[in-house]
Amino acid sequence: MKRAAAILVALVLAACHHNEQLADAAAEGNAAAQYEYGRRMLAGEKGVRANPQQAALWLTAASLRGHSRAQSLLGWCYAQGLGVEKSAEESRKWYEASARRGSPVACLELAKDSLRNHREPDAARWLKPLAEAGFPGPQNILGKLLLMDKGGAIPQSEAQRYLRFAAMNGDAEACLLMSYCYAAGIGVPRNATLMNSWLRMAAEQGDPTAQKLLSPAAP
Repeated sequence: MKRAAAILVALVLAACHHNEQLADAAAEGNAAAQYEYGRRMLAGEKGVRANPQQAALWLTAASLRGHSRAQSLLGWCYAQGLGVEKSAEESRKWYEASARRGSPVACLELAKDSLRNHREPDAARWLKPLAEAGFPGPQNILGKLLLMDKGGAIPQSEAQRYLRFAAMNGDAEACLLMSYCYAAGIGVPRNATLMNSWLRMAAEQGDPTAQKLLSPAAP
C-alpha cells in the first residue's frame, strides 16, 4: 500500500514538473506547447487546473502561429462560448483556417454547419476532402448531395463514384442508392443484375428499405 502511494506521488510530481516545462515552452512562443497547455487547461486534466479563459488565450496564440489543431479547438470554443464570447463568425473563421491545413475535424464541423444552414454547395466543398480520404459517412452524404445536384455543376458519374466508395466501405444506405443508380441509369448504364446485387448488399448491411424490397411479401 505504501509503495503504491509512493508511486502515485512520484507520478504527480513528474506531471507537475512536465506542466512547468510545458508552460515555459508555451511562454517562449512554442505553438505546439501553447496548444497542449491550452488544451489541458481547457479540460482541466493532467494536473492543470481548468481555466477556460486562459486556455482560450493559449489556443489563440497557437492558432495565430498556424497550429491546425489549436485552430480547430478554438473554433469549437467559439461555437460553444467556452472561455470566449460565443460567435458563429469567429468559430467558422478558425474552423476554416484549420480546414485549409487539412484538419478532418474542422472540415466535418464546417460541413455540418453548412448543411444546418442549407448551404449545400459549401457542405459539398468541405465534405470532399473527407470523402477523398476514405471516410464512408462523408462519402455517402457527398454522393447524395451531388446526386440531387445540390453540390454544384458536377457530373452524376462523380456522385455515383462517391456513393460507390461509401458502399464498398459498408455503408448500407450508399448500397441502396447504388442500386437506385443502376435501376434509373444515373451516372451508370441501367443494369438489372447490378441493381439487384447492390440491393442485396444493402439488405445484408441492415438497410430496412432494401430488406423490405427483397421481402417475398413486397409488391
